[in-house]
Amino acid sequence: MILEVDLGNTRCKWRLREEKEIINRGSLPTSGAPNELVLALDEYRVQIRQVLVASVVGATLEQSFSLWSMDYLSVAPEFARSTNSCLGVVNGYEEPWRLGVDRWVGMIACYQQLNKAFLLVSFGTAITVDIVLEDGLHVGGFIAPGVNLMLDSLQQNTHQVAPERNFELFNLHPGTSTTEAVYCAISAMLVGLVENGLRQLQSAAPNIGFDIVFAGGDAPKVLPFYPRALYKPELVLDGLAYIFDNSR
Repeated sequence: MILEVDLGNTRCKWRLREEKEIINRGSLPTSGAPNELVLALDEYRVQIRQVLVASVVGATLEQSFSLWSMDYLSVAPEFARSTNSCLGVVNGYEEPWRLGVDRWVGMIACYQQLNKAFLLVSFGTAITVDIVLEDGLHVGGFIAPGVNLMLDSLQQNTHQVAPERNFELFNLHPGTSTTEAVYCAISAMLVGLVENGLRQLQSAAPNIGFDIVFAGGDAPKVLPFYPRALYKPELVLDGLAYIFDNSR
């Protein structure tokens, strides 16, 4: 049995896999990992023979997770890293190792699943946009604050703009209250970010077919604006499976 783990800035997503069958899955705050995983994994503990990890949390927490895995599961985890190329995808960064591994692993999963050009937008703590062409070339991307970071910034750095948390207010019309105006503005910014990504993709490779892929916890808030987008909530975990299954 294989434990796949996506250690994100805010959430730790995991799933247990036996060959291609998903046995169990879950999500918990990264601050609670890995100790809170014990409750979810206890009945499978002796069956887990491999632990695969995509992590953006830094060396200290990675080391803590490694020690936990070796102590609790008697398995040394394998961490995915950003490389020059993998499974047909060519890293577009001048310094490939600096590309966030969650973005890298997600692009690999997309390319394996779609085998065509795509725009990948992940709506997490940060929002990332990546453009990959039909031949697998990653031409670069964009990084922006996520929805909650935008809301927190307004609340912490202004005196009279304290929006309520009401994600049902997402739309592109002018707001008629302060809270609504904030959510409408965030909606417009998110759509603008996606639209710019689409323009860049079409400029780099005109007249080719492509898909729009959304991932990340806040993606469902933006999906109504892009009904043609594919929503892939476990894209990083899928990428881990592709990378490590094909490395053996």
